[in-house]
Amino acid sequence: MSSKLKPNLAWLYPIALLSLVVFWLVSDKPLAAGELFAQYWTSALTMVFGSFVAGITPLGGGAVAFPVLTKVFAVNAIDAKYFSLTIQTIGMGFATLFFISRKVKIHWELLGYCFPAALIVLPFALSQTSLSAQWLRFAFSEFILVTAWVLWLCNHSLYARRHELKYKPLILFATAVLGSFLSASLGSGSDVVLFFVLVYVLKYPIKEAIPSTVVLMAFNAICASIWLVFIESIELSDFVINSWWTACIVAAIGAPLGAFMLTVLKEHTLRKLIYLVISLELLSTIFNQSLDIELRYLVAASSCVLLLAIAHKRFRSKPAKQK
Repeated sequence: MSSKLKPNLAWLYPIALLSLVVFWLVSDKPLAAGELFAQYWTSALTMVFGSFVAGITPLGGGAVAFPVLTKVFAVNAIDAKYFSLTIQTIGMGFATLFFISRKVKIHWELLGYCFPAALIVLPFALSQTSLSAQWLRFAFSEFILVTAWVLWLCNHSLYARRHELKYKPLILFATAVLGSFLSASLGSGSDVVLFFVLVYVLKYPIKEAIPSTVVLMAFNAICASIWLVFIESIELSDFVINSWWTACIVAAIGAPLGAFMLTVLKEHTLRKLIYLVISLELLSTIFNQSLDIELRYLVAASSCVLLLAIAHKRFRSKPAKQK
């Protein structure tokens, strides 16, 4: 196809954003606009940071939204999970549109093995996952800790030679299965699992891998939201629904802004930003008085074990000084 016949995608994101704003203005919302922002401004404020993180890192907006809502604003963990999952239809979705409009590399050929798994697994996972609020917060913190370990491993494989795997389709399908279960349980997760496989297993650079992880999480969030709202019709709380209306435009702007920063930041700066987000989440869990002390001790102990393992590995990997 000649360049003259190729569609101009530069306006894809601006047109989508304008359409969302018009839709928001003319829609019949649960509350008047003033009441929405007066009562649920905390959700919009949370997504200012959450959506930015969603666009610039493989963590997803839930890495900020879930801990901030549950620990700072005392929101029920189940509501925070459903809000994190549904708002990512906007944040991750619009970040995807931004990547497409800017012609950022997305590995569609790899995602083609992941999308069918999400379609198969998500309905079952959403109906079967029923963690309590206490265990949901604990599981999220442990998941974030594993994310830090994954990122550190990936940091030490950046210069490894990329290689083709014989069972790449099966690996990617299994990756999407695990990621879909995590997304249904915690509100995010498919992006981090795919990030690990792309960077650590398939040896793609971090900045090249993140856009594809954003697309997969957007697909998971959209499929999950359609299932929750239109098919299984789970009764979402007033907090989830009203918070979505309050924060959707914020997410539609913040996530693409993060996606833009991803294209200009250097990888070592990007890694430091991700480590900062993870550290704040873990510290907020360890010092969270509302969480059972046994679970807080488990998170602290897990964090210490990871730090000791990293320190030991770094010490062992340093070359000996020559005499």
